[in-house]
Amino acid sequence: MNRSLIKYAGIVLSLTLIFSSCAKDDDTEPSGPGSDRDKFLGTWLCSETVQNGPTTAFTIKIESQGSEDTIRIINFNNLGNPYSAYALVSGSSIVIPAQQITQVDIAGSGLYNNQGKIVMNYTADADTLTAVCSQ
Repeated sequence: MNRSLIKYAGIVLSLTLIFSSCAKDDDTEPSGPGSDRDKFLGTWLCSETVQNGPTTAFTIKIESQGSEDTIRIINFNNLGNPYSAYALVSGSSIVIPAQQITQVDIAGSGLYNNQGKIVMNYTADADTLTAVCSQ
């Protein structure tokens, strides 16, 4: 009797594991059409602060560029139009690879936060800056 009870418990446990592994997982991020970069696209008002320095307000425009993970940030660091930086998107993060715009060396990163803002931290030549951008 003990053997059949153990065998029965083993079968029930196996079936439970099989059926629970087939259950749909809850996604933490919404799924659907579009790419990660879509939330970054558009016109943004940025408040940029130089470390230990003044704050400047200006507008940037973010467009898709090339492959699905690349964006173009027009007027990055308030360098004017048509100057732009490119960045790589992964989820809610961006990486601004080292590049030169109008003889200014820039590099940094950013995050699309849960308030719908983009917060970027980067260097422009010797300056360290933070820009908070909202639509």
